[in-house]
Amino acid sequence: MLVNWILLAGIIVLATTKSPAVLLIGVIFMSITVLFILKTLPVELNASKRALAWLDQANITNVEEYPKKKNALKWAATTSVVATLAAVVTLIQYVIIYFGSRDKS
Repeated sequence: MLVNWILLAGIIVLATTKSPAVLLIGVIFMSITVLFILKTLPVELNASKRALAWLDQANITNVEEYPKKKNALKWAATTSVVATLAAVVTLIQYVIIYFGSRDKS
């Protein structure tokens, strides 16, 4: 959340003073965040697989419920992938803004 505020401040400072320094700080923090998200993505994906195996082993669901639980866990894992892609695209967008501002300075 803090990264978003830093990036917003960087864009405002860039628009008013033509100095991309604050935006660069935001890009650096966003890069660290994206690296963390990329690092934890396999753990998120594996969590759904482990939960499904646990449901199967613990006999918590019956035969009719199992496909629904499997589908719900698949979509839960998919949200992690989509969030990761969104973070990467957002980072690329801010990097483009930063390098575009350096060309004009």
